[in-house]
Amino acid sequence: MASLSEAIGAIIKRKRTRDRLTQNDLGAKVGVSGSYISAVEAGNTSPRIAEVEGVAQVFRTTALEMISEAASSETKIYSDSRREQEALLSIFTTLSPDRRQQVYEFVLFQRDLQDRNDDKRNN
Repeated sequence: MASLSEAIGAIIKRKRTRDRLTQNDLGAKVGVSGSYISAVEAGNTSPRIAEVEGVAQVFRTTALEMISEAASSETKIYSDSRREQEALLSIFTTLSPDRRQQVYEFVLFQRDLQDRNDDKRNN
């Protein structure tokens, strides 16, 4: 069973890689070194609450949500598909409403193309 600090480290790593940040990039945004982020992700050190709050801001969440997620992480399994969904959602939420609408319409278009291709294969 992972400790809370280890679970928080795993969540930080997952969110950091999802957002394509290096440990140095994240550390610079939070005001700590990249090697410190590495130690937190590896479970070798426990982050202070102020640092968890800083990391949470970078990931557009709260420290409380990250700690809650870490506390319940034993029951969560993150598949590659789930990671991709989270990465897309993270990018999507940064878009303006107009761009979001364009993305939505593009995704519907892609689904229709896929459905048509599937229908051709099945006939």
